[in-house]
Amino acid sequence: MSDDNVIRPAFGTPRRPTPEAPRAPLRVLGTGAGHRVGLIRDPEAKEGDVFRIVVGPEDEPGVETVALLPATADAEAEAERIGFAILRTLEMVEGAF
Repeated sequence: MSDDNVIRPAFGTPRRPTPEAPRAPLRVLGTGAGHRVGLIRDPEAKEGDVFRIVVGPEDEPGVETVALLPATADAEAEAERIGFAILRTLEMVEGAF
C-alpha cells in the first residue's frame, strides 16, 4: 500500500520519520499485533482542541496520530468508535483471521 493512502491529519505531507511523544495523557483503548491504540484529547494542537486516535508499538512510548477529530460534544464517542475499529483490525491481523 502506498504511504499516500494512509489517513493523516495533514493530508499529502510526508510522514514523520519517528513517532511523536504524547503531549497530553494517553487513554489506551487496547492492544493488538504488538501495537497499542489510544485516544488523546489535545487542546494545545495546532489544529485547535482535538481528539487524536493514535497507534504505537506496545513496548515503546511513541505514538503516531492516525485520525484527528475536532473536540465537539459528540467527537469523543466517534473517536472511540474509530479507535476500537482500528484495534479490532489489529486483533484480526494478530490472529491471521
